[in-house]
Amino acid sequence: MIKELKKIVAIYHPNGFFGNDHTHAHHEMVYCLEGSGYVHIRGKKMNFSTGSYYITHSGTPHAEYDSDACRIIYFFFDAPVDRIREGTYTDYKGNVASIVKQLYEESKQELPHKEEMVSILISQLLIEAERASDQGHESQDFSLVLQYINENIEQPFDFKQVAAQYHYSYDRFRHIFKERIGISPHQYVLNQRIKRAQFLLSLNPNNSLTEIAFSCGFTSSSQFSNIFFAKIGMTPTAYINSLK
Repeated sequence: MIKELKKIVAIYHPNGFFGNDHTHAHHEMVYCLEGSGYVHIRGKKMNFSTGSYYITHSGTPHAEYDSDACRIIYFFFDAPVDRIREGTYTDYKGNVASIVKQLYEESKQELPHKEEMVSILISQLLIEAERASDQGHESQDFSLVLQYINENIEQPFDFKQVAAQYHYSYDRFRHIFKERIGISPHQYVLNQRIKRAQFLLSLNPNNSLTEIAFSCGFTSSSQFSNIFFAKIGMTPTAYINSLK
């Protein structure tokens, strides 16, 4: 998919500028040339200052507060959602500033292959953000994925939806999961469900297997028993007896 620029603006915000919580129909990137402040993205406060930038997905609620007067360049664009790494980043080497300024100048001129050049520049910016994200934010984002799975372990999972919810492509999600956890998302969920079942069995051995099966996310007591045996090497009943 070609990256398409929708609008780009260079603007000055006075000290104390506050933008109420809002959303956009397109992805947004805001680069701070001078000044400082913070942005709330999905309710989370993130600081920014001279030489930093933030990115939001289309439809993401966010609000900006400039504690100092700020000169910024912001732009709206379309691109595949899995290429967007939402958050704030520091432009340590100035690479992003250079590309943003070039994108701004390109947008003001009518040169041959303008759309192609704009698409290339946006691609470069997304790559810079991905590299910055991989160095820090991805670990935090992935922790949120695990937290979500663990807190909803009894629920059925559509991992494509889970990936999209945390703004990963499905392939990227599976790759990171296998790289960090060592097993597939499906196997991880089964392992966590069995661990929960073991805890419940030890907590109250008199609970029915059907009740435990459903409370751990299994569709039936027979499915639960089969997977339990495959993982633990004994049936749930035998496991209860071993506890005695």
